[in-house]
Amino acid sequence: MSIPGDAYASRVESVRRGLAAEELAALVVFDPHNVRYLTGFTGSAGVVIVRPDEVLLVSDFRYRLQAATQAPDTRFIEPDDQLRDVLPSLLAGLDAAVGVEPGHLTIEQWRRLEGALDEVPHRFVDGIVERLRMIKEPAEVEAIRRAAAIVVGVLDHLGEMAVAGRTEGEVALDLEMWVRTHGSEAVPFPYIVAAGPRGAMPHAETSDAVLLPGDLLVVDIGAQVDGYASDVTRTYSVGKVGAAERALHELVLEAQEAARHAAHGGMTCAELDGVARGVIEAAGKGEFFKHGLGHGVGLDVHEEPRVSSRSVDVLRAGMVVTIEPGVYVPNLGGVRIEDTVLITETGIDVLSECDRGLAELG
Repeated sequence: MSIPGDAYASRVESVRRGLAAEELAALVVFDPHNVRYLTGFTGSAGVVIVRPDEVLLVSDFRYRLQAATQAPDTRFIEPDDQLRDVLPSLLAGLDAAVGVEPGHLTIEQWRRLEGALDEVPHRFVDGIVERLRMIKEPAEVEAIRRAAAIVVGVLDHLGEMAVAGRTEGEVALDLEMWVRTHGSEAVPFPYIVAAGPRGAMPHAETSDAVLLPGDLLVVDIGAQVDGYASDVTRTYSVGKVGAAERALHELVLEAQEAARHAAHGGMTCAELDGVARGVIEAAGKGEFFKHGLGHGVGLDVHEEPRVSSRSVDVLRAGMVVTIEPGVYVPNLGGVRIEDTVLITETGIDVLSECDRGLAELG
């Protein structure tokens, strides 16, 4: 189920309402994910301008035909010169200031553009598109659900693999090949396959380290369908692991279970983070859980809202987030258990449901 064409017009109208609330007449969009969200265009070079009367897609000749297919409701602008040379004319005739999306701009890019806007009232504005993206439409949820199902399938495949004596990189490549051949358009992030003490690095880069019996093995992977990501982590044992490793896994599973049962629309992200963090802190392991409990998932694998102790966001029905407590003990290893879930009014719909126990790999 791809995104229906009329969804883009509805999203643009929501952006215009957001601009009106900010007393802005137009928005210049640079983030490729936001460009795709508003138009359907997936090219690597494109800027969108949302005006009161139309939506402009500024790109180059490479994307002329692609834009006609993917973004038929936009007016395609193919400048002879640089964006800075045509931007003033594209923003002419407005009765209020222009909003400029800053998050994806480098300082150098802004230096090149800033002079072009000398005669155009403008200011940076954050979050207009990102706030819309937090609540997923049914087609978006379905795409994420399909992406999560691919990951569940590859984790079942992993359970049948012999991994002892192989390197992290070899295992990661096998998993990536499996998801690509079973429907994933790409992988939304570099896979984490971290064994033994290397699992104590939450974002360990997959290496040529060999998986050995007695290792904990953290596997953090995802898939992508219609541009939408899933994000799932499981922790395994390579052969038999010791009592300390098993206790660590049991603790993280208890923390994730508590958060999964507590989560629902209307609670704050900080409150949900506190549920899992409280379990880990009560066991005396709080110093080893330093990242947030989770994050939004959609066109970007890490997007709003952020489920952390510092977040001011409130969970709402339709948000898709991860629940991923982790404990990372130097010289021992790490455990993280992560699911991609849909927030509902009364609880959650787990999109990546599969075994969360400490499965033993050969």
